Amino acid sequence: MAEDATDIQAQQEAVEFTSRLIQFDTQNAGDNRARETEAAQWVADRLAEVGIRSTLVDSAPGRTNLIADIPGENPDLPVLLIHGHLDTVPARLEDWSVDPLGGDIHPDADGVECVWGRGAIDMKDMVGMSLAALRAILRSGGKPRRSVRFILFADEEAGGFKGSEWIAQHHPEWFDHVGAIISETGGFGGYVDERRVYYVQAGEKGTQWFRLNAQGTQSHGSQINRDNAVVKIAKAAARIADYSWSADAGQVGQLLVNRLQDIVRQEEGQQAKYDTAALIDRTGPAKPWVASSVRNTFNVTSIDADSTVNIVPAKASALIDGRALPGQEDTLLERLHELAGPEVSVEKIHRSRGYVTDVHGELFTAIERTLSQVDPDAVVVPFLSSGGTDSKAVLKINPDIEVCGFIPLRVPQGFDVIGNFHGVDEHVPVDALKFGQDVLQRFIVTF
Repeated sequence: MAEDATDIQAQQEAVEFTSRLIQFDTQNAGDNRARETEAAQWVADRLAEVGIRSTLVDSAPGRTNLIADIPGENPDLPVLLIHGHLDTVPARLEDWSVDPLGGDIHPDADGVECVWGRGAIDMKDMVGMSLAALRAILRSGGKPRRSVRFILFADEEAGGFKGSEWIAQHHPEWFDHVGAIISETGGFGGYVDERRVYYVQAGEKGTQWFRLNAQGTQSHGSQINRDNAVVKIAKAAARIADYSWSADAGQVGQLLVNRLQDIVRQEEGQQAKYDTAALIDRTGPAKPWVASSVRNTFNVTSIDADSTVNIVPAKASALIDGRALPGQEDTLLERLHELAGPEVSVEKIHRSRGYVTDVHGELFTAIERTLSQVDPDAVVVPFLSSGGTDSKAVLKINPDIEVCGFIPLRVPQGFDVIGNFHGVDEHVPVDALKFGQDVLQRFIVTF
C-alpha cells in the first residue's frame, strides 16, 4: 500500500477514532447500567459519511448492537466478519493517574506517544482501526475482495447477554454467509530474544466454572472437631492449586513451540534446543497467556464458609475457575472430581466448549502473509486464548467458521500489551494504531 495522503489520513483517523471512542462512557459492571447507544450511533455516523448504512438494534434500553455490510468484489465468497464490542470494564477514577474517559494523547514514561483511557487496548483500538480502514477503502473507490460485515456488540464484558448471545438468539441472520472472523485477543506484538513476534489467536479454551461444596459437623470453635467442612474444602483447594497439568500442544501449541524454537536456533545455533517451559520463559510480558495456551488450568478464586471465629460451620464452599483446551473439557471435569476427593462435591456453574482454527487454513495463512508484507523480519506465533470472546456466540450458529483474534499492534520492546487489558492507566502507542490500521486495510482488501 503506497504511503499517500489517503493512507496518512486513515492512520490519523485510527488515532482520532480510538481517542473519541474512549470518551464515550461505556463502562460495564454487569449491573445493566452500561450504555453503548451513543458510541454505536457515532460509529454509524462515521460509516454513513462514506456511504455505508448501519442497522442499530437494542437488546434493552441503551444496549445497542450495530451491523453494517460492505459489498465485496466477489459476492460469491464467504463473508468476512469483523466484530468488536463497545463496552469496557469499569475504571476506578481514584486508581488512575489520567482521566480514564479522557482519550488523552501524551507520552508514557519511556517517551512513547500513547492514547490513554479505558478501552485503549480492550478494545476501542480495534474498533477505531477497523473503522478507519473501512473508510479508507471506500473513500478510494475500491472494494474488499469479499463482502465484509462489521458488527459491534454490547455487553461483552458481562457475558454478552445483551450483545452477542442476544443477537445469536434473536437475530441469527446477522451471521448468515460468514466464512471467517477476525476480532479481539490476538495480533499484538512482542519480543523473543530481541526478535519481534506477533501473537495471533487461533482458538479459545473452554471456560469451566465450578463450586466445591463440603458438609461437616457444626460445633463451638473451642471444641475438637474432626469433621470440619472448612478443612475439607481447604485441603481440596490446595490439591487443585498444586496440580500441574502437562503441556498438550495440539496443532496450535506445536506450531507455537516450533516457531519459538526456530527463533532460539537462529540466535544460538542450530543445535540449540529447549523444552516447552524454557521456550515460553523467553516470551516476556506475553508469558502468562502463552503458557496457559498449551495446557489446561485451574485456579481457586474463593473460599467461603459464612462463619465467625468461634463457630466451626456445617458447610463450606470454594469457587474454581478452570480453562480447558478444546476437546478436553470433560477431561478437566474428571480430574477436578479426582482432586476434590470423596468428601467434596463438584457443582457446575458455567461450562463452554473451546474451539480451534486450522493454522494451515485460509484465514491464519492470510493473516500471516499480510503481517510478513509489512514486517518481513517478524515471526507470527499462534496461541489459544484463555479468555472468552463474542466469537463463541457466532460459532453456536455456525461452528465451521474460521476465527482468529487479530488486533495488529506493533509495539516498542518492553511495552506490556497484556498488562493493559483491564489494567490501570490503560494506553496504546499512537504508532501501533497507525500500524494496525494499515495492516487491517491490507488484509481486508486482499483476503
